[in-house]
Amino acid sequence: MIRKIVLPIIILLSFTLSAYAQISKEKSYIISKEDFYTIDIKDSKPYIVLNSKESKWVGDKDDSYVKANRINYIASFEDISEIDAYTISPEKKKEKVKNIFTQDVEIEDIFYHDMKYKYYQFHDLKKGSETYSSYKKTYKKPEFLDRFYFKDLLDCRDSKITIKTSKDIEIGYVLKGNETEKIEFTTKNEGDFNIYTWQLKDIVKDDFYEDAPNVSYFSPHLIFYIKNFKANNKTQEVLGSVSNLYNFYWETLKNINKTDQTALKAQTEILTKDLTNDLDKTKAIFNFVQTKVNYVAFEDGMGGFIPREASDVLQKKYGDCKDMANLLNEMLTYAGIESHIAWIGTRHNNYTYENVPTPIVDNHMIAVAKINGEYLFLDATGQYTLFPGFTSFIQGKQAMLKIDKDNHKIITVPIIESEKNKTKGKITFQISDNTIAGSANFELNGFVKSQLLAQYRNTTEKTEFLKTYLSRFIQNTVASGIEIKNDDLSQNPIAIKYDFTLEKWTKHLDNQILFKPILFFPFSDSRIDTEKRKVPVEFDFKRSYEFEYEVLIPEGYKVEFVPENFALKNENIQANITYAVSQNKITVNQQVILNTLLLEKNNFEIWNSSMKSITKQYNQNIILSK
Repeated sequence: MIRKIVLPIIILLSFTLSAYAQISKEKSYIISKEDFYTIDIKDSKPYIVLNSKESKWVGDKDDSYVKANRINYIASFEDISEIDAYTISPEKKKEKVKNIFTQDVEIEDIFYHDMKYKYYQFHDLKKGSETYSSYKKTYKKPEFLDRFYFKDLLDCRDSKITIKTSKDIEIGYVLKGNETEKIEFTTKNEGDFNIYTWQLKDIVKDDFYEDAPNVSYFSPHLIFYIKNFKANNKTQEVLGSVSNLYNFYWETLKNINKTDQTALKAQTEILTKDLTNDLDKTKAIFNFVQTKVNYVAFEDGMGGFIPREASDVLQKKYGDCKDMANLLNEMLTYAGIESHIAWIGTRHNNYTYENVPTPIVDNHMIAVAKINGEYLFLDATGQYTLFPGFTSFIQGKQAMLKIDKDNHKIITVPIIESEKNKTKGKITFQISDNTIAGSANFELNGFVKSQLLAQYRNTTEKTEFLKTYLSRFIQNTVASGIEIKNDDLSQNPIAIKYDFTLEKWTKHLDNQILFKPILFFPFSDSRIDTEKRKVPVEFDFKRSYEFEYEVLIPEGYKVEFVPENFALKNENIQANITYAVSQNKITVNQQVILNTLLLEKNNFEIWNSSMKSITKQYNQNIILSK
């Protein structure tokens, strides 16, 4: 298989974005793709070779999915050889690819890595051409095997993976994603080998969306791994259980932090001096690592798994997630606080340790402190994470805590409830001709605050940024006198206060004034095209909105009509709108609560129905009359 869907989404998009803008003349498709693994014993250890081949039929010759191929690999762990690529024209003329290039994969936020790709183009394509590609990949470490995705970036007639393994090697495997019941599985014996085959035919490609989760959540794929092998009359464990995975991880960490840590101890003492409780000490250490150590990612061979010396990270003031986790852990330990390095998979991967006991399950590292019987998940890579919170992308994920050589502990990061990520507002306005004018006060909490801080702190035009940001709350307004408080890393909500005017918001008919009292419309534009979209919708975090509108009734007018109160609630979304009239003002309370991180396809119809009802309420008018 050539350009694998296993690529991180950001890499896929950078390579293929132009194709989405094309208007297809006739759909190209994959005729067949097959990965054939041979796993044997050589020099007393597993010897793993992949022979991958793929053929495509060209419909639109300008389709970037057929014009070129790329073979991704990690240079420290894999070798690529025997690349063969050619085209067959509709006239049956064969033309081999002449130039094959090697380049570094471009990955945002990673300073250095050894992920590379082979790249080549097919020339003189026309409708009816066929492209053929094959290559050989040799794996250097048995712990690092690829996933096989049956679906790809084009429709596919036949997708297959075969694993031919020595009878001295035991493998494990698991199918993940949707439509796995359609995959045909066969097995047979051939001499000293067991042969396993998984095949899926007539596959329709998945479309990609910016708000979709990673393909591991829905695209059918196979994960396989070596459990153990026999060599020299001994059975050696590799993976296949959580304990085996932990043993592999332990070996990567057993020799770290051997350098002198005098400076590290001294810095810890300075940070915790005069602090009397563990929570305050932990906060001081976390804030130091978060603000003084720059996040710089390294993914170079085993350097992508082994933290650098904590003393070196402190001295150089930069490191990646595992470096920052290691520094946090060492400083907390010196402060007398129970702490552990922890491996964790972000929400990018839809796996648990129990069903995928391989390094595929993890792509991140944090520190975990235990204070007063409670675990604190400390991820200093989040530049604007509010202590004792954590980054949104590890919510609900398992963390494997390093205890000692023989013991580990798996715990789950909680999902932060919507109440903690609340946007709260008080809006007061009055009507003058066709314009409303008033003041607004907003408070942003939790992940909402962190999101705003990440943007606000990194812009030079702060006033203009805030005007644009606030237009999300009250659309088409002119904001003035903006004041902002608590734009820091405290748990206190960001407070924003300003005045506003909004023109053409009222209608005057004879002796009546009609206007919409609701000025902010959460999720009003989030309806889903259920005919087209087949993949889930992912939200960064649960959140809630709570707004109170106070409308001053113009002198000489009375309230003729207010809408009925509204309430809606299901497992994904909740909304409440109430109206109250007292003397010279109308009070409208609006509450919207998002209660899910992942909206599955089977909930699309309910979601759309909810959005229709909520949006209808947003458009309700109040009528005043003389």
